[in-house]
Amino acid sequence: MAANSALAGAIQILSVLAWRGDQETTSDMLASSLRTNPVVVRRVLKSLERRGLVEVRAGRHGGVALVRSPAEITLEDIYKAVEPDGSLFALRKRGSPRCRVHLAMKTLLPPVFGEADAAVDRVLRQIKLSTLIEQIR
Repeated sequence: MAANSALAGAIQILSVLAWRGDQETTSDMLASSLRTNPVVVRRVLKSLERRGLVEVRAGRHGGVALVRSPAEITLEDIYKAVEPDGSLFALRKRGSPRCRVHLAMKTLLPPVFGEADAAVDRVLRQIKLSTLIEQIR
């Protein structure tokens, strides 16, 4: 199973914004920090903007700014922005309808996956963006 780095990228984007403070920050600057294409950054920024975490100003004199202070943003807020369904695990969509094991997994796995997702949410809810920023300085 491949690791998903969407959360790490979104946290880094918001950390750069918080670290830079009132200095103008563009998607090009953020892309440079992530060593990725600005289009990728703009896609993440749209998700963060929909959740009320950033404000994106388009155009030649545009930029990106945090809407809330880093002390008011939890890693769970960021996670919910980039992973809207909020679930780390999913059942396989395909499987033999005649296989007893496959059929059993549909009942056995959802409670386990639900507990794991709840544990992740609990941990991420406890960590503020400001805590990370303080450790950078």
